[in-house]
Amino acid sequence: MIEKKWNSVILREICDSINYGYTASAKSEPIGPKFLRITDIVPNRIDWSSVPYCGISEKSLSKYLLEKDDIVIARTGATTGYAKQIKTDHQAVFASYLVRIRINPKYDSRYVGFVVESNEYKRFIQLNLGGAAQPQANAQVLTSFLIPLPPLPTQRKIAAVLSAYDDLIENNTRHIKILEDMAQTLYQEWFVHF
Repeated sequence: MIEKKWNSVILREICDSINYGYTASAKSEPIGPKFLRITDIVPNRIDWSSVPYCGISEKSLSKYLLEKDDIVIARTGATTGYAKQIKTDHQAVFASYLVRIRINPKYDSRYVGFVVESNEYKRFIQLNLGGAAQPQANAQVLTSFLIPLPPLPTQRKIAAVLSAYDDLIENNTRHIKILEDMAQTLYQEWFVHF
C-alpha cells in the first residue's frame, strides 16, 4: 500500500540521462566488451556468461558503457517494457533496442530499479505501446511511468529488503544448479559408464 504522504514523480524527472543503445552485430568471440541485448534481460537474471561481445571504438565505448545501477529497458518487440538494473560491474555496452536510464543520485537507484522491473511497470508500458506490425515504445513512453517516491531513507529501506530477497533467490538458484549438476554426474557414472 502506498502511503498518502509519498510523492509520485514521472520517471524521466528523476533521470540524469536517458540513452538509446549501440547498433552492432553480436559476436561469440571475445572481441570487445559484452553486448547486452533484449534477450539477455528477459530472464529473471542476466546470465553474463552467455552474453555475446561486440566490436566498438574507444569513443563509442565511453558513450555506451554500462555502469552499476544503470537500468536498461526493452523498447521493441513482445518484451517491450522488460527492464533490468545492472547490479555488478561488467565491461558491457547495451544494444540499440534497449534504452538506458541513469537515476539522479538524490534518489535510491536500487529502489527505482525494483519499481521499473515490476509487473505494474510492464503493464503500464503494454497499455501505451505503439507500432502496427511490431510493438514498440520510445524513451518518452518508457520514462513516463508515475513512480511512488517515498522519502530517501524509506527508499533505501525498501531497496535493502528487496535486495536481501534477491540475494537469497540468487543463492538458492546457484545451489539448485550445483545439485542438478551433481545429480547429472551421478546419473552418468551409475547408468552410462557402467
